This record gives sequence, structure tokens and C-alpha cells, in this order.
Amino acid sequence: MKIDIPAISVVIPMYNAEKYIGECLDSILAQTFQDFEVIVVDDCSTDKSRDIVETYLSKFTRGG
Repeated sequence: MKIDIPAISVVIPMYNAEKYIGECLDSILAQTFQDFEVIVVDDCSTDKSRDIVETYLSKFTRGG
């Protein structure tokens, strides 16, 4: 079994970032480099940040 390890890990700390998290994720998606993973760390946000990030999951998931 071959495990693909991405060349770059993008770690995004997030706390009540609903105003900005969509723009941040859109910026990452617009990059031409494709060998990366995105890790969003939510520090118990009380706004809709997590819901917004969850809507992006399918855009970042490749090949299951």
C-alpha cells in the first residue's frame, strides 16, 4: 500500500474567523501548486467558522 505524503502542509489556526476563513480557503484553492494538505485547527469557535470550513471539504478532498 502506497501512502501519498503531501509536499506541503498548510496549517490554519481558527477562532471566530467566519468573516475571513472563506477568503483564506479560496486563496489556497486558487494556487497552482497541488501537492499540499490543509489542516484547520478550530479553537472552539462560537461563530459559524466551522460550518463554513465544512462546506469546503469536498473542494479539498481528492480521490477519497
